[in-house]
Amino acid sequence: MESTDRRNMRTQFQALFDTLRDPQSNSYLLELFASMIVSPELQEEWLNGGDSNKVKGCSQEFIDSLPRVPRSEIPLKESCPICYEKFGDDEYPLVAELPHCHHYFDVQCISLWLSKHATCPLCRDVVNQKTFDNIDLSKAELEEDWGMYS
Repeated sequence: MESTDRRNMRTQFQALFDTLRDPQSNSYLLELFASMIVSPELQEEWLNGGDSNKVKGCSQEFIDSLPRVPRSEIPLKESCPICYEKFGDDEYPLVAELPHCHHYFDVQCISLWLSKHATCPLCRDVVNQKTFDNIDLSKAELEEDWGMYS
């Protein structure tokens, strides 16, 4: 019930800002009302149609470089978490594996997702950040071992 109310409120606010964005509308009262109930950041986002200067998705180069899973390693009875098609139903499945979390997806599905988001659709792990898992910290020199500060 609560999520439906929030969805309805969001729809009403979006309609309000669509009216404000309309060049034919010059309603001062609508602008005043909107400024009293919605944060300036949210107003800016809605007035710009949700466009932001930040790139939210991954680059096409990154998407193209995702490792493809060989057919022999594809869990054929499992399905793509985005489209729910079983990997084994396709005669020639194209499956990509995400770095870090190692989740499998149809190449087409995950390509579209990553063009808009930089996270795994399942675990929300940021997929295009480099990690340094292979660093052996046992051999790292600590600052106190340098003898520089006494």
